[in-house]
Amino acid sequence: MVEITNKKWSKEEVEYLESAWGTVAIPSIAKKLDRSLQAVKLKANKIGLTAFLECGDYITLNLLRTALRNGNANGGNYTIDQWERKGLPIRRKRVDQCSFKVVKVEDFWRWAEKNRTLIDFSKMEPGALGAEPGWAKEQRKADNDMAKFKRTPWTVEDDGILKSMLRQYRYGYRELSERLNRTEGAIKRRIMDLGLRERPLKAYNHNKWTEEEVEILSEMYEKGYQPDAIRGKINRSAQSIRGKIERMVYGGQLRPRSNFRKTC
Repeated sequence: MVEITNKKWSKEEVEYLESAWGTVAIPSIAKKLDRSLQAVKLKANKIGLTAFLECGDYITLNLLRTALRNGNANGGNYTIDQWERKGLPIRRKRVDQCSFKVVKVEDFWRWAEKNRTLIDFSKMEPGALGAEPGWAKEQRKADNDMAKFKRTPWTVEDDGILKSMLRQYRYGYRELSERLNRTEGAIKRRIMDLGLRERPLKAYNHNKWTEEEVEILSEMYEKGYQPDAIRGKINRSAQSIRGKIERMVYGGQLRPRSNFRKTC
């Protein structure tokens, strides 16, 4: 259906369309320009932009990489290669005498649901590949929760705070994580990297899990949340939560999140 509108294209809009064409998904271009998909396609054809595999039935690996990195086309080759070895259903398609590696969008979503731990959806703009399944929206919320933790290199100040708190023998991993805004796993690795002899206080894990705690854990786990985010709803350390998840997965109470990462 052709869009009926008198809205003229500005010079800036045309320049953006030309620079984005072939590297940014058409739905994202349309959203950026506040125009319909059909209007964008018609304008691209009118100004002579060559055909390419757009976000529809198929998507090129380059476009997929760009979409998953929030418009950044740089890097990502290693990741895509890893995904291909882990079953990403890649095909070959010819367009205008050229051959492209492509993925059918619906095939990507089916694969991604079974391997969601391999993807950081916080870096992917909503709608970048068109309509999304409901689970992807929930997973993005979960990944955004994890994105709040610092992932930058440790500073001298960070190390100083960590050492000071450890020497007081009063804090566990949870308190250290909350103070430094890093995951408990990151703190554990930093202690090892620095060769520190002091250790966080061990959490008392002998309290029996309540039905309410197990219900909250199960629900958040199924939605894609990590232990460091789940602990915000359960008064336990991320390590304790991770251990509970592993026991529930091995016991068949929870399903593995990925064929390649059995738990978190």
